Amino acid sequence: MTQGLLKSIASVLLLVALIGVVVVNVWQSDRTERNQIALLDRVTAIEKTLENGGGARGGAASQAPAGGIFGDEPAYMTEAFRDPANMLVRDGAWLPSVAKAGGTLNIKFGSDPKGFNFLAENGADVQEIQKYVGMFLIKYHREDPGKKAADFAYSLVVSDDKKTFTFKLRQDVWWHAPAIDNTDPRFAGLQGDHKVTAHDVKFMMDMLMNTQVSGAAPGRSYFESLESYRVIDDHSFEIKWTEAKYTHLMIMHDLFPLPEFLYAFDEDGNRYDDSILGQRFQDHWYNPRALGCGPYRFVEFEPGVKIVLERDPRYPIGGNAFDKILIRILKDQNAWARLLRTGELDLSQLQPGQYRSEVLEGPPDSPYKDGTLQEGEFWTHSYFYIGWNSDKPWFGDKRVRWAMSHAYNADLLLDEVFLGLGARCTGPMATINAPYYDTSLPPIPFDLVRASELLEEAGWHDSNGNGTRDKMIDGALVEFEFDLTVYGSSDEYKTLGNIYKEDLAKIGVTMNVRPMEWSNLLKRVDDREFDAVTLAWVSSPDVDFYQIWHSTQADIPKGSNRVGFRNPKADEIIEALQREFDYDERVKLANQFHRLVYDEQPYTFFYTRQRKVYWQRDLENVQFSKTRPYMNPRPWFLARPDR
Repeated sequence: MTQGLLKSIASVLLLVALIGVVVVNVWQSDRTERNQIALLDRVTAIEKTLENGGGARGGAASQAPAGGIFGDEPAYMTEAFRDPANMLVRDGAWLPSVAKAGGTLNIKFGSDPKGFNFLAENGADVQEIQKYVGMFLIKYHREDPGKKAADFAYSLVVSDDKKTFTFKLRQDVWWHAPAIDNTDPRFAGLQGDHKVTAHDVKFMMDMLMNTQVSGAAPGRSYFESLESYRVIDDHSFEIKWTEAKYTHLMIMHDLFPLPEFLYAFDEDGNRYDDSILGQRFQDHWYNPRALGCGPYRFVEFEPGVKIVLERDPRYPIGGNAFDKILIRILKDQNAWARLLRTGELDLSQLQPGQYRSEVLEGPPDSPYKDGTLQEGEFWTHSYFYIGWNSDKPWFGDKRVRWAMSHAYNADLLLDEVFLGLGARCTGPMATINAPYYDTSLPPIPFDLVRASELLEEAGWHDSNGNGTRDKMIDGALVEFEFDLTVYGSSDEYKTLGNIYKEDLAKIGVTMNVRPMEWSNLLKRVDDREFDAVTLAWVSSPDVDFYQIWHSTQADIPKGSNRVGFRNPKADEIIEALQREFDYDERVKLANQFHRLVYDEQPYTFFYTRQRKVYWQRDLENVQFSKTRPYMNPRPWFLARPDR
């Protein structure tokens, strides 16, 4: 009896022990599984951080603290980045953990911007200011421009049919205080806090699609397939298209919020009537100033002297180490190198002539050679060209345009005037856009004999013996004499014009070189009041040719098809490229278009530029972006901000 009881007790104890072991094992297994899941989550987060650019520069940036100049990421964004349907990725930290806040960054522009209405103005300098003071819906990833990174939008979900784009927008972004006299009672409605919401994105779309806003015409050309856009809620926005196009994804980089509380009102605080809102927006009373929601707030613009920006302490993404950015307007290029030498500029690129005198021919103890100044370089997504206005009597004939290209001594100019700081290009994109750029096409050689033959074939002869070729056009004798408009603040382009003028004179063509300040040059080009002009286009890492080359854009006021290029076959390729999502097929179409434009020579294509840049040793973490602005100050900081 006793033995049986003892056995029963022992059995129960053994069963309890076994149950305990099982429970412990289950608990440990569950804990291990949870730990493994947590570990996988951490690994995934690290991988995504690396994918998004974090730690790409030795790990310092990825270890930066959150908040302030380093930025912060709310939990709702972290969750959104885990969604496989979200096309957007993180861009990583702008600044390393050792970065210090404070000080003034002294940089320069070579001319005055035309204005600061980011939708109505299209100059590269205005767009650069926008990068400092504004935000876009999305942007190109800094390390891998093939990826789409978050900015104001942290989520972009595209429907399966690629016709509906749904954005989720940050909830912690505020408009800067406008640069106004706060004591003026007229501006009472502009004071106080104004949150940036989806309604501001809608207002931007309203102005973009308003035909009264003539400056938005180039961008508006990409929205012909727009079906609708709407505010879902304060922080969600939707765009629908009537058809699927690859270019719809590309142009999302150009969308940004616009402050309706400012631009929809006159200077006395009265809202414009909808019937004239677009017109009033185009020439708005606030256009001499900028308003944004980005890392730096616009403070002041003194024409011909300076632009002043200051840090916005509420900007949630960081990358704004400087208390202030002072942009000096230095139209005299010779001042750039001198002010770098004296320390009055913290950073500047050198023009080719300055590079020659300061670096190539400078003394050994020059600060450009002895380590006083740091140096670097970058290639731009740009190509420089001479554009031939095909609506003028001289340049409608392809043979004439080829003659002009043969008469242009591009190799000599690149080597001797631009000091080899670049590479010859042959078509409508930068050489670094390969494989879209067709590297098999040879640069057109300098050949005055062939140029003369082509002009003869096109019917241009010197019939009156005055040394200039002429031709009967519509019953009138037209002399081959035209103006080449060049950027007046560039010594190199004035030299280019004079050398070209001498070579053309040898084959009976008279060319007058017309230097012009940047803002006046742009106005002349916008109005199509030019014969030929030296300009450049900056492309994106991807390619689309519609805005610059499609026939429908040739007659749009302020449009980008400035030379009046009209070609049905080109239109066909452009439209096919817009609809093509397969990368290899896009490359084939881009190469085909490159060859067609090469054959037509609407431009005399010149070169893709390489920039030489120098900066003070006190300026830390200087690196260059792969997209505009290439000299983006957001990763930079001063080692001694209290200097």
